[in-house]
Amino acid sequence: MARPKVDVNRAQNIIEAADELFARYGFERTSMDDIAKHSGIGKGSIYLEFRTKEEILFRILERYAVCIEESFKAKLNDQKRSPLAVLREAYIEESINCYDRVTRDIHTPETLLHTSIAMKKHFAAFYVRRRKLLHELLIKAAKAGEIKKSRATDETALALMMAVSTLFPPYFDNFSESAVIKNRQDLIDRGPALVDLLIAGLKS
Repeated sequence: MARPKVDVNRAQNIIEAADELFARYGFERTSMDDIAKHSGIGKGSIYLEFRTKEEILFRILERYAVCIEESFKAKLNDQKRSPLAVLREAYIEESINCYDRVTRDIHTPETLLHTSIAMKKHFAAFYVRRRKLLHELLIKAAKAGEIKKSRATDETALALMMAVSTLFPPYFDNFSESAVIKNRQDLIDRGPALVDLLIAGLKS
């Protein structure tokens, strides 16, 4: 039997309510009943839109992933600026924006996109597209004479993604004597230094 046509507004209301509850109480502790009460939508109507609670979580994370991707694409399409300047700004800005989103509460769903192996597998296509966009930016930098053509590879894009991963959750400080998880000021202070070091390496 075919599923009923999705009511966009109702689905959006459910997603917004679930996002708030997952952030406040965590995914596991939030029930479909909780989402129904918080959204003011009957539980039966929620099941018309989403088969499971996991499906709602996926939609929340998809929305977050699209937001990241669209922001990067907009910067990539900026023809007036240096590709490496765009790269620098993109990573510094994204790391702070991510921190502000995922630390509003320890249960924030967006954290899972960076820390959960299961979520990374589910959103594998997102990471592939991210690497492709970064590769495109490297190619633009090579054409602009900012880096050597030999640097504009998929492997370099992957290496950059690995290197900047320290600016994103779970924010463990595995590289100094500190036992404290990185905070926002640490990212503001250290993020640009890391990205500048990576860009200097690209230019060499």
